[in-house]
Amino acid sequence: MLRAQLRVVLLALRWPAAAAAGLLAVTTVMVVAEWARGRGGIDFNPELSIIPGVVGLLLPIGVWRGEDRFGDGLLWTLPVDRRAHALARVAAGWAWLLLALAVFQAWLLALVLLTGGNVLGDQVVQVLASGTTLAPMGAVEPSQLRTVRLPAEPALWLVPFTAATGAYAIGSAYALGVRHPVRWLVGPLLALLLVSAVGAAAGSRALALAPSGVLETLMYGTYGFDTLLTARSESLHTVARLPSGAVAPVWLALPDLGHWVAATLLWTGGGLAALWLAASRHGERRRA
Repeated sequence: MLRAQLRVVLLALRWPAAAAAGLLAVTTVMVVAEWARGRGGIDFNPELSIIPGVVGLLLPIGVWRGEDRFGDGLLWTLPVDRRAHALARVAAGWAWLLLALAVFQAWLLALVLLTGGNVLGDQVVQVLASGTTLAPMGAVEPSQLRTVRLPAEPALWLVPFTAATGAYAIGSAYALGVRHPVRWLVGPLLALLLVSAVGAAAGSRALALAPSGVLETLMYGTYGFDTLLTARSESLHTVARLPSGAVAPVWLALPDLGHWVAATLLWTGGGLAALWLAASRHGERRRA
């Protein structure tokens, strides 16, 4: 059954895979052309990209495309429990996802080696001093920055795989367990907008800002979704404008491995629990 699902999912994803391969080919040509012009090499920092997590979140759309999830599709009619079929299909999609990520990381590493970029070396970065914040428009004083030698952290190379896995579990639970996904996506957003509008009309600043605060915490909190996707490397890494007018890359703080591990366990565990409940909706319904 699992072998059959691997073949079925591969057929369902063949066109997105072909498009991704074409995009990688175009990107390779562009990066090599820039390197040939003397623009310098690229560094191997896979945790800085949100692409793996976004792909994992959206992949269930392709995995279940064309499948009558709550009806009597072809695979649902076979003499195997529907929940087992559902989980096998999810597992097949996850297997292809990990394989695609391995290829992507190998491609990225090859580009780094080709262009002479940094793979394992330390990096010298500018970090915003504790207790200070960026001024409007990203302005910062040199005295507010401190130079830190950031050691290589190979553990963060796992971030793309854990991010994609956690996001894929959440996306699969949503695709498999919700009969009307658009309604459940738009409905909560409209509810948050309504709460904000009511708060603004009532003159309650706390109520008006509550929805944005909830979303901010879920996305960019210490254990938010961004911590799962990039170990907060993406949100903590920004650019600042110096008094001279120059623009420099700046870290608001350094990533914390403990926060990443905790967020990964939290989001992935929640996604797997939701996936089990979603698959349980498809328990065997045929009568003996």
